[in-house]
Amino acid sequence: MSDRLTSLNEEEIWHLVVCWLEHDCRYQYTKDLIQHVRYGLMDVAALHHVAHCHPLVQSSAAALVDEALEYHRATFAQPLRQTAHTKPRFQSLTLYIAGGRKREVSRVREHSTGRTCAVRTACRYDPRGNCWMEIASMKACREHFVLGALGQYLYAVGGRNELRQVLPTVERYCPKRNRWTFVQSFDCSLSCHAGSVADDLLWVSGGVTNTAQYQNRLMVYNPEQNQWLARSPMLQRRVYHVMAMARRQLYVLGGNDLDYNNDRILVRHIDSYDIDMDQWTRCTFSLLTGQNESGVAVHDDRIYVVGGYSIWTNEPLACIQVLDVSTEGKEEVFYGPTLPFASNGIATCFLPAPFFTCPNLQTLQVPHHRIGAV
Repeated sequence: MSDRLTSLNEEEIWHLVVCWLEHDCRYQYTKDLIQHVRYGLMDVAALHHVAHCHPLVQSSAAALVDEALEYHRATFAQPLRQTAHTKPRFQSLTLYIAGGRKREVSRVREHSTGRTCAVRTACRYDPRGNCWMEIASMKACREHFVLGALGQYLYAVGGRNELRQVLPTVERYCPKRNRWTFVQSFDCSLSCHAGSVADDLLWVSGGVTNTAQYQNRLMVYNPEQNQWLARSPMLQRRVYHVMAMARRQLYVLGGNDLDYNNDRILVRHIDSYDIDMDQWTRCTFSLLTGQNESGVAVHDDRIYVVGGYSIWTNEPLACIQVLDVSTEGKEEVFYGPTLPFASNGIATCFLPAPFFTCPNLQTLQVPHHRIGAV
């Protein structure tokens, strides 16, 4: 069945299929149609109802219903058990924005002193039901760190803890066990860096050390060897920047550096790194305005730099800049739509959004994606 069936939930689709089969006794098509229902998208109560109340299931879909029930029982391992029967029906990807800091809203506060602090809690969002679930907490409190999905694991790299100490530690989350474990640490304490996954490796660039030294290093983590290796350094130091991979190139965008007077300066230059050649190149195109502490997401060879902070105005930003590298020699940077609010320190990604969980999303004109709040 088509992904275009976005205005109905899966239980409603099931009932339509059953009604069609029962009309004029079309049971010869049962096996072909029943298998296209995405049972993993139904909740447990609906699955039990389907399994015990309808004879069609016993003959044609019992195994699929059992598979869906097992999927729901393995709550934390669900990201590792994705199949065609758990894939949401959607017509376009949606840009999701999480967290961040708006000017009028304070961050999490530590009760004893009242100052802002890092936290160790972690949550998982499921777009199929528009719901959040708390997973195991990290072993260390972290802010201004890198979180990357590599293979079947999540990796949290560096950052600052609740005492504002810069961390060298790296920990790995296993969804199957719902557990964090430490892996090989960085060779120095690092925060405000950028990270990206490419070639089944985790790449980390820039950042600032516990001695306030701005970095231009590029490091890569190999999970099979549990080892960090140095690669060619960036063309300049960057902190609070973003890094993303498109067309086998790593791009670093935004952030800030220090001038000769140790004053912060915005970096508008965009640099690209050739993974195969281990070589950096300064691009002929730049950001239209500097952005710090932005979110970054990639789709169809377009890199979205979302929100952030301007050290020129000391204000959070509501702009989205898009770097389109889909056509070699015709790369361009342009403004996307404005966010409904200015925010910095946000995280972003593209996810399939079922229509019934996000019915009021605004369609972007160029490119054809959607943006909105949930």
